[in-house]
Amino acid sequence: MSDDNPFQRPADRSGEPPDDEQATFLDDLTSLFDEEEQSDLPRWDEPAKTETTAVEGWEGSTDAAPRWRDDSDDLVTRDQPQIAHGIERTSVFEDPEPTEAVEFPSIDRVDEVLSQDVQESVDIPGIQDFGESVDIPGIQDVEESVDIPGISEPVGVPETAMPTSPHAMTATQGPPRSDDTITATVVGLVLGGIVLGAIAWGERAALVVLTVALLLAAADWFTSLRNAGYQPPSLVGFVAVVAMPPVAYWRGTDGIVMVLVFALFGAGLWYLGGVGRDRPLANLGVTSLGIVYIGVAGAFGGLLLDMTDGAELVLTAVVLTAAHDVGAFVVGRAAGRTPLSRYSPNKTVEGLIGGFIATIATALILISIFEVGPFGANSGSRTDGVVLGIVVAVVAPLADLMESALKRDLGVKDMGSLLPGHGGMLDRIDALLFVLPATYFTALMLEVV
Repeated sequence: MSDDNPFQRPADRSGEPPDDEQATFLDDLTSLFDEEEQSDLPRWDEPAKTETTAVEGWEGSTDAAPRWRDDSDDLVTRDQPQIAHGIERTSVFEDPEPTEAVEFPSIDRVDEVLSQDVQESVDIPGIQDFGESVDIPGIQDVEESVDIPGISEPVGVPETAMPTSPHAMTATQGPPRSDDTITATVVGLVLGGIVLGAIAWGERAALVVLTVALLLAAADWFTSLRNAGYQPPSLVGFVAVVAMPPVAYWRGTDGIVMVLVFALFGAGLWYLGGVGRDRPLANLGVTSLGIVYIGVAGAFGGLLLDMTDGAELVLTAVVLTAAHDVGAFVVGRAAGRTPLSRYSPNKTVEGLIGGFIATIATALILISIFEVGPFGANSGSRTDGVVLGIVVAVVAPLADLMESALKRDLGVKDMGSLLPGHGGMLDRIDALLFVLPATYFTALMLEVV
């Protein structure tokens, strides 16, 4: 080990006294600190204790801060170079001196490529000119179908497969074909003949036809509910709907309330007894809606049949409803341009106006002029027919739109498919379900019975 190292343990000097050895070690340690003071390294110096005064702001706080011994009083800006130990130091924020450009051996080739005409095609191995088709193994021409194992037809989605809006859906469906129109007309005439024959037969025959129609409409309703994922107590609903018209005919409005109460008890026992288990609130709600929408509304037909000239009252309601449907269909198909509601894209404002005019005109001719039914014969006023026509013209489209909203919520186009060209029975008598109560209350207010 070197003899100059002050921290090296000295050799064993048995002949010297211990005091001289300790003194030599202290001298070496002192010389070490003297060399440190003579070095150029910055040394920390305590700030001088001066009288402090109240310093305002940030500028005065720099005088009292400690600084290095080598620091000068002059502030060095970022733009001025700093010289320390003979080396000029610049600020890190200053732009460096530009360096000499590096010459790449391939720069001439790059200029040559860039100078070429842009429209010229680039020759890439395996790729033909852009104007020609690219031959890739396993892929045919664009116009031809792509052969994929397991798929026999060409892959593609037709333009009309995904309508983006209700209006687009109407546009893609297009107008009904002439065959569908003829079928719907024939079915409508058959239904009209059955209703007219039942009314001509008498009130009880009309009551039977009304009850059967409500039963078929209830079947459409509960079937649509089950297809939508509901589990309603269908048996309770069927019994309540079928019982409404006869009970209303024999017991009046008290019979309607009685059937509603028993239907509520029966639906509650359906779940309390364990027959129904899932979602009682939702299923009881849709069941009660069906009973009121179909059963209670249809029961007003039984109330009308119980009145004086009840068969003619029902006939008036049926004829005005049919007039509205025909007028709205004809005018809407011929001149319909403005959609009426987002719930029913096929219905238009022009069709609504056409149905309104057709209903009032039919009421004026049938009731006020020919005095068919108690509104024209018994009331003694020709304006009663017009009033009834206005009421039916307002209520009938509301009934159509309500059923359209329910169908859209259930995700179905038609409630059923029993009647070709019309859908189900509920689709056919939806407007009549609102017209029957409207006719009943209008007759009471005008005191025609």
